[in-house]
Amino acid sequence: MTEQPEDPDAAADRLEAALERIASLAAAKPAPVQAEPSDSGLSLPEIAERLDSLIGRLRAALGKTE
Repeated sequence: MTEQPEDPDAAADRLEAALERIASLAAAKPAPVQAEPSDSGLSLPEIAERLDSLIGRLRAALGKTE
């Protein structure tokens, strides 16, 4: 049985929803206090900005606007 290719719009919508849930959870829950900085070196606002940028790029690639 061969699988049908997934609709790119549906896949992008699910990815966007997942990224928005991640960003919402990251902003809602304070990060645990760490003795040493994390490997990424990014703050929550920087992560949120990068996620927003990724969502924008996905929308642009799919020809969508807000």
